[in-house]
Amino acid sequence: MQLAGTLASLRRYPVKSMAGEDLGEARVTFAGLAGDRVFAFVDNRNQSNFPWMTARQGHDMILFRPRYLNPPSSEDEIPDPARYAMEVSTPEGRTFRLPGEELLHFLEQRYDRDLRLRFSERSMTDARPISLLGLATVSALSRETGVEIDPRQFRANFYVRWRKDTPYFEDTLVGRELQIGDTVAVQIVKRDGRCIMITLHPDTASASPVILEKVMREHTGCAGVYAAVLREGIVRTDDPVYLL
Repeated sequence: MQLAGTLASLRRYPVKSMAGEDLGEARVTFAGLAGDRVFAFVDNRNQSNFPWMTARQGHDMILFRPRYLNPPSSEDEIPDPARYAMEVSTPEGRTFRLPGEELLHFLEQRYDRDLRLRFSERSMTDARPISLLGLATVSALSRETGVEIDPRQFRANFYVRWRKDTPYFEDTLVGRELQIGDTVAVQIVKRDGRCIMITLHPDTASASPVILEKVMREHTGCAGVYAAVLREGIVRTDDPVYLL
């Protein structure tokens, strides 16, 4: 094994397209991080292969803040379903419980959509179970665009500080395997195609379109990578990341 970097931060997103949370440690399963994107809202009128109601349609959706009431433990291989109960705070300070119908009706009125709530213990990610991004890539894009970009705009699970601090280093790892910490192993399977989400600041939902323009024009529309999980286990912030 070759030391490639360090897991600088670890994030999950309890509700798809809403605010994420930083974790000190998390269980990584073949389906992704335990508790990641377990709730999502489906737009019933959207007949495409991407039927989700997200901040693409309502930018301020990223300002809704979910909070597990009794979070699933990283020690639990199969968490009790009751551990996924959560409270969601709106940007205006109202709170709703999930599971439940009140937030669904609130979002339907707010965004003028016909929605349904979906739950799955398997993370409802866009493409693969895990997303990974190098912090050097964020810094490089900030320089390229002249915008101070918050790494959270990319909504990754693993943010890595590469040993050589090389921008876009993760792009060179497609097809390679990484070990994170003592146990977890992943294979980098593809680059992460991006959309308007990366332009939205996580604290204000204000948009900086130049970020996506730069990524589309000079980086083939991609920033970061997706990974499949080869070996389950627990990862922790500051864990070493090894190239296998």
